[in-house]
Amino acid sequence: MVGISLEEALDLLEQASRIDIKVEKLLLHAANGRILAKDYYAPISNPPFDRSPLDGYAFKAEDSSGASMDRPVTLKVKGVVYAGEYYEAEVNSQEAVRIMTGAPIPKGCDCVLRQEDTDEGEVEVQIYKALKPFDNYCFKGEDIKEGHLLLKAGEKLSPVKLGILASMGFQEVEVRQPLRMGLLCTGDELTPIGEDLKPGKIYNANEVMIQTKAMELGIQIQVLKMQQDTPEAVAKCLEEHWDEIDLMVTTGGVSVGKKDIMHDVINLLGAKRLFWRIAIQPGTPVLAACYKEKLLIGLSGNPFAALANFELIIRPVVAYLTQDEMLKPIHTTGIMENEFKKKSIKRRFIRAYFEDGKVKLNHNNHASGALYTMSLCNALIDIPAGSTGLDIGEEVKVILVDTRG
Repeated sequence: MVGISLEEALDLLEQASRIDIKVEKLLLHAANGRILAKDYYAPISNPPFDRSPLDGYAFKAEDSSGASMDRPVTLKVKGVVYAGEYYEAEVNSQEAVRIMTGAPIPKGCDCVLRQEDTDEGEVEVQIYKALKPFDNYCFKGEDIKEGHLLLKAGEKLSPVKLGILASMGFQEVEVRQPLRMGLLCTGDELTPIGEDLKPGKIYNANEVMIQTKAMELGIQIQVLKMQQDTPEAVAKCLEEHWDEIDLMVTTGGVSVGKKDIMHDVINLLGAKRLFWRIAIQPGTPVLAACYKEKLLIGLSGNPFAALANFELIIRPVVAYLTQDEMLKPIHTTGIMENEFKKKSIKRRFIRAYFEDGKVKLNHNNHASGALYTMSLCNALIDIPAGSTGLDIGEEVKVILVDTRG
């Protein structure tokens, strides 16, 4: 059995998914990187009043007509206004108010002259430059007008966007709760990091790799303790944690060996199998099921295959479940800088480095179990089934994957 196409697999997973986006309120400083749950409109204008952009003097522009260094105009200084204060009286003709940056422009004034163009007088001030109405004048709502749509539901919050909300007086923001993903790595050959490595054993690199990949996507991940490699133990573990997660991902146990137990695990749970095997290399034996309206996706246990499965399958599933378009894989094209002469019977994804529209192979080790060569890459080349190889200068499909971090 060759398996279904990648696109068919993703369609089946979407059809079986139940989107259940929950909302919570957070203080602004705790919401960076989170997804907005609703539209936010400006409750006030910013600035909330006409204000001065500099230190100087506010007055009527017509009173400065003809002013120059040789023929200064003299105005009576009625007072001073600092940022955070408000000048109550109205300024009349031939009068001025000394004003500081950010202070409200007094009534009756329509311009501000920087103090460097005056003698900086405190009782009377000599004006050395003529201004036009609204020179050096910041209008109320110049940045944001009351009622303006600030941020849309579905946007990812950043320090700048949080600053915008803060400038409007918001203390809290409604955001989507992160997706909860369970991760269980199976296989008696795996040894937890920190323990001595016994003969025939390997360290559990997949756990750290998939866990941190999930965290990059904003997923709240729960790593389940490794179990005895039996269907009964794994099924019991998954059942115990099922109500705590929105998506369950496992690695290993999905092929055809005697220890590939995930087929029996699905049967023990009473889950509905969606598919087994996708016509891609590496990571062909992906196993997917639906249990209690939640997805269980079993990935290959080989490190590169698990990573490829995560980028090609888990990432788009998470994007769909969270309705976050920004999480979808980025597809583009590039020009090969060197050749790849191996035939590809199935659709194949190989590691590569993509930069400025060019694609380079930085290594010759494309084995599914190879881990180190991933650090030399930031992309996957999507090679169609039946390819006899790739030539220098050939245009290829590329999926961007930052595996160097």
